[in-house]
Amino acid sequence: MVHTALLQSIEEGSRLHGCEAEIREELVKNPKSIVILDDDPTGTQTVYDVPVITEWTEEILEKELLTSPVFFILTNSRSLYAEAADALGRLIGQRLQKLAVKHQKKLIVISRSDSTLRGHYPIEVNALAIGLQMEKAKQVLIPAFFEGGRYTYNDIHYVKEGDKFIPAAETPFAKDNTFGYEASNIRDWIIEKSENKVTPDHIASISVQLLRQQSTDAIKTILNQPETTHIVVNATSCHDLQIMAQIALQNPTPLLFRTAASFINAISGIARRACLCRNEILGKTSKNGALVVIGSYVPKTTAQLEYLKKHYNAVFLELEVSNVLNPVLFSQELTSLVSRIDRQIGLGEDVVLFTSRTVVKGSTRNESLEIVNRVSEGLISIIKNIKNRPKYLVAKGGITSSDIATKGLGVRRAHILGQVLNGVPVWQLGKEAKFPGLPYIVFPGNVGVNSALHELITLLK
Repeated sequence: MVHTALLQSIEEGSRLHGCEAEIREELVKNPKSIVILDDDPTGTQTVYDVPVITEWTEEILEKELLTSPVFFILTNSRSLYAEAADALGRLIGQRLQKLAVKHQKKLIVISRSDSTLRGHYPIEVNALAIGLQMEKAKQVLIPAFFEGGRYTYNDIHYVKEGDKFIPAAETPFAKDNTFGYEASNIRDWIIEKSENKVTPDHIASISVQLLRQQSTDAIKTILNQPETTHIVVNATSCHDLQIMAQIALQNPTPLLFRTAASFINAISGIARRACLCRNEILGKTSKNGALVVIGSYVPKTTAQLEYLKKHYNAVFLELEVSNVLNPVLFSQELTSLVSRIDRQIGLGEDVVLFTSRTVVKGSTRNESLEIVNRVSEGLISIIKNIKNRPKYLVAKGGITSSDIATKGLGVRRAHILGQVLNGVPVWQLGKEAKFPGLPYIVFPGNVGVNSALHELITLLK
């Protein structure tokens, strides 16, 4: 029954006209600087012609605030321990608030995180609220991400797999070693993640029905209830998000957003656009081979890797994760991989570097995160030491793609060209990067059917 009602809601929503023009008019009439703190690079998966920065000094933030009405700050905070994520949120919030006062800018700040509910919540949003001096701001949670098949309906968050809609807590993502959870109902999830510090009487929700009826007054009443601190937004279509964005832009009550990627388009008035073609991504042809780096270990990524092995003729190289426990052996393995990758790329062959698929766990969540980070350091070392420029580089997984970009390639600023597949963004790296202008494809670990990675590489062959 739920499946039928949800599917009907999605189909009805797809036939509704959005209000992008009205949102753009509102932003012209009442300009806002829309700043998205992205806890990994995958939040850029729905936009285009927007910059992403990887540093947040006052000077860099000031330059972006003065030149870019919408921009991303890649914090990669999902790879940090909770205390570090908290400190980072406060710091960036303080700097943004100081600059907003200095230049009389009105801010819309969004904490963009995973559409399958993994990440440092509520720590990051609470920290931002303190840094921005917005402790009384209401937190608006919008995890819907349609490009990846994520829908929130009757307060329950669903992940679409094939023709089935699975409550988020019943997916492998909910078993994450660091960010696992038990609730699919977002109200219950807030309570769970806050360790009962947020109580049910402080949580409200906005239904799809209210958004479809465009019940502006009713929605504003919900947003402005004095006792409400957290608001869950249900959405099964872009129309729903646009109505919510339009009301939020006009609402006087301070709001802080924790969202997935789809809401970025709605609040900024960025229309959907067709996926990029080969020539738009690659430009000049290169005789060198491409490089694909697969760090994500979620089952979806493993299935995509296995499909690629069976259907694509490339050089597949494995980084054995268990070797991180033996520093000498791990170092020798990295040196060997650098040599082989450089040679094969120079010969014009595509290389797929992947971490072994057996998950190595620590005895605590922090220890598990430490192992993940040490593996990522190995991948960074490889990228730093290769000499031949690949035709393009695909990084599979959130932490993987962030670390390769910032620490391996030295990216400080990049331009988002668009998407190569739904939910898969393409960056053009800045002039300061190791390979300036390189097409860098951020492939989220939790996005795409089994054949998606093969489809991408075939498109760019």
